[in-house]
Amino acid sequence: MMKPLEILQWERRRKLQVREAFRAGMAAFGTSQADPVAFYRACADYLAPAQRRLIDQDMRLANLIESRVPAAQSEDHEKIAALKGRLQDSDVALRAFEAAASDLRQQGGAARARFESAARTYIDFVVNVLGARSHSLRHLTSTLLSEADWGFITGMTPELIAEEGELFERVRATAPAGIDPATVPTERPAKPA
Repeated sequence: MMKPLEILQWERRRKLQVREAFRAGMAAFGTSQADPVAFYRACADYLAPAQRRLIDQDMRLANLIESRVPAAQSEDHEKIAALKGRLQDSDVALRAFEAAASDLRQQGGAARARFESAARTYIDFVVNVLGARSHSLRHLTSTLLSEADWGFITGMTPELIAEEGELFERVRATAPAGIDPATVPTERPAKPA
């Protein structure tokens, strides 16, 4: 069995894989006559709860670290407050995406354009706002958190792992030809020298 921090990393890699497959799928369906609704629904059904878990996990992490960082470390407290602000913004972005996904479930293809627009906005937010500053607290997490803390932060259960697997497979089953989230690379590209 994976350790809690490994589970957290695994979860985030899989979310990245689905997000990038979703982005590629939207591009593929944009030039195709095929109906994307099943794929879009599968992606939304995966990404919405995955993002909700990420927000909750990162809020637990921020609260735990905040309680352990001495008040004199004002720069670290500013970074924690900034993370909490981004998480609140993420909640707003996620709610807009969830509303568009709900419309897609109810209206089908008639809601496609609105859903695609909301999905692009959501993906842009995740990549450019959340992802851009994802490691600003690493120096604190590596020194202040124990294995038990990571267990608390992840909140993972065997049931959640099974549910994630089912949702991931649904994305794979509905993806357009040539797009498979399981094959999406998860390594970050090297920064230019």
